[in-house]
Amino acid sequence: MLANVKNPQAFWNEYFSKRKPAPDVVNDLIFNLHQSGKHEHVIAAINAALINNQSQPWMYDVLALSMEIAGRPQQEIQRVLLSRIDFSATDVPSMVYSAAYLSRFEADEQALKLYQQAAKLQPARPESYIMGLRLATKLKDAEAILWAATGILTHVWIKDHQQLHVKALNALADLEQSLNKAGRKAEAERVRSARKAALERDLKLELTWNGDGDLDLIVEEPKGTVCSFEAPLTAGGGVLLNDGYGPKQENCIEEYLCASGFPGNYTVRVRYVSGNIVGQRAKLKITRYAGTEQPVVETMIVPLAKEDQLIRINLEKGRRDKKSQVPGSPQNTEKTSRLRNRHLTDPAGKLSRSARESLNSFRVSRQVGVSTGQQSPFVTGVQNTGGIASQPVITVIPEGISLTGAAVVSSDRRYVRLSLSPQFTNVTEIFTFSFMNP
Repeated sequence: MLANVKNPQAFWNEYFSKRKPAPDVVNDLIFNLHQSGKHEHVIAAINAALINNQSQPWMYDVLALSMEIAGRPQQEIQRVLLSRIDFSATDVPSMVYSAAYLSRFEADEQALKLYQQAAKLQPARPESYIMGLRLATKLKDAEAILWAATGILTHVWIKDHQQLHVKALNALADLEQSLNKAGRKAEAERVRSARKAALERDLKLELTWNGDGDLDLIVEEPKGTVCSFEAPLTAGGGVLLNDGYGPKQENCIEEYLCASGFPGNYTVRVRYVSGNIVGQRAKLKITRYAGTEQPVVETMIVPLAKEDQLIRINLEKGRRDKKSQVPGSPQNTEKTSRLRNRHLTDPAGKLSRSARESLNSFRVSRQVGVSTGQQSPFVTGVQNTGGIASQPVITVIPEGISLTGAAVVSSDRRYVRLSLSPQFTNVTEIFTFSFMNP
């Protein structure tokens, strides 16, 4: 039937103007056209559906891909992608995804503008700056490089942020060098000043200790936000950079940073969690206004006890004037997993002292003579109550067509009812791949 159609656009305009098929029918129709290699018909059918107010969210993506396969001009493809943004970019995550999709079709300038728009709405979101720097470097856009690199130095504190900061500093250094070579001294000085301002830190705390124990650093910020291993990123600008524990000395550090914080009083809690701390004390290093001409550095010894040790810090020259919007997915820390494991292995955390002693005696009695691969309390004095681990599960998604079926036999065994379910899978592209910490 379609082989005799000389004008696909007119054919599908007439089809969708006179009919309003169900979305599932349209899905199957476009899929069959694509499988048959009739890409011009796919383009015409989707355009006709959009013109006749029968749009679906996936249509712009398929239309752009089909136009690329058919060899349409890049300007037409980019116009479709921009229409997709108008249709789907209703919030910051959608805008970031749409920008990544634009860069997939080499619409780098439009993608960069979209990243900048997303950063204005949520300045604390790191993806906009990270992806924006890559595009700005590719486009050799000096202003965009300055925006993205300083944004990374100010707002990006995700895992392995040090490597991203090094890339940002290198990008700024290259930009400054190129401006100096071109004789644009004033612009080079502006880059130097912006880098210096981006490296300023209002408050930094470093808690260190010796031993195989575990300490927690909890910071109560002026506007009521609390930064801890449970909430490592706050709307007050605080971030828990390192969540340490013994026995390795290089891991015995808790690090808090507030690059741009509210002026006021910060209440620091040093909490003893478990294990042996050498000397029953820790060292707290307080740095105010790092990166400025007059940094203030103070070091103090914190004696440890069962109760939290409180230290009050006054930050007079905080630069923040409003709360930031924290991304919906908080950072995961190793201690968050260990806290969850502790709850699982210690369900009686709120029992009385005598009840806990009875529970411990019961656990010890059940460990004697049992080959669990753990330490025996009578030999080492250490009681282990069972380990809990997390394991990532890899799901393989094959491309192609799969078919599953089920058979139901009637009671008189005369009839068999078959239920067949085909599934069509196609992996077009993978933007990111990572394992999240449990």
